[in-house]
Amino acid sequence: MTCNLAMGFRYLMTKSFTLEFPHVERYYWTMVNQPTFFKLLGEVKQAESVPPVPSAKSPAPTNEATKMKAESEPKTQTGKPIAEETPGEDEAPKPKAKNPLDLLPPSKMILDEWKRLYSNTKTNFREVAIKGFWDMYDPERYSLWFCEYKYNEENIVSFVTLNKVGGFLQRMDLARKYAYGKMLIIGSEAPFKVKGLWLFRGPEIPQFIMDECYDMELYEWTKIDIADDNQKERVNQMIEDQEPFEGEALLDAKCFK
Repeated sequence: MTCNLAMGFRYLMTKSFTLEFPHVERYYWTMVNQPTFFKLLGEVKQAESVPPVPSAKSPAPTNEATKMKAESEPKTQTGKPIAEETPGEDEAPKPKAKNPLDLLPPSKMILDEWKRLYSNTKTNFREVAIKGFWDMYDPERYSLWFCEYKYNEENIVSFVTLNKVGGFLQRMDLARKYAYGKMLIIGSEAPFKVKGLWLFRGPEIPQFIMDECYDMELYEWTKIDIADDNQKERVNQMIEDQEPFEGEALLDAKCFK
């Protein structure tokens, strides 16, 4: 079934069409990101538009008919020289439209600096990395969000759950310049819970991410109020992969940076 669906997703079924079948979408993207299917199919991208249906054409005239027509038509001579194409006269390509996030007012928070601090801090993580995060954080130009997978009861097999989260992070690559995230896979036995923390440029989740990454609709998103000490502490725990987390062991923790 997955291989049959792959042809449709690649060439015919656009996002606007498959949105009407969320269970099929979830099944398909979960399966094609399994190692076996990925090895067979490679990276699968969804069709952006439906290819046009070719119209019926009348049969091409035979060489003999073409020759007779040419001989029967009177020859005219305009006397006008044939214009030669001059190199460089083609219309210049239009500049690529800027991402709306690039047009936002500048922020005191430099996202790459935070990502470097996170990656390079090996000891005293709370005192160095967590403190550094809050020193950098700009609540006017960035926003923090919790997410929780809507279908945790389906997370029965550990490696399938891990691959599901890994596929989500792969498809979030389009947001790497504007986002940082932590995804926790929680529990020592099934069903496993998937919860996350995300930092996005701008006051809301960027619309282009909601439009282009289908996984976003599989999660419940809650904007974080950093004035709430409990929510702020939960952010700290998720950044540092605290275990146990909310009373449960961590199966894995994945970082998007």
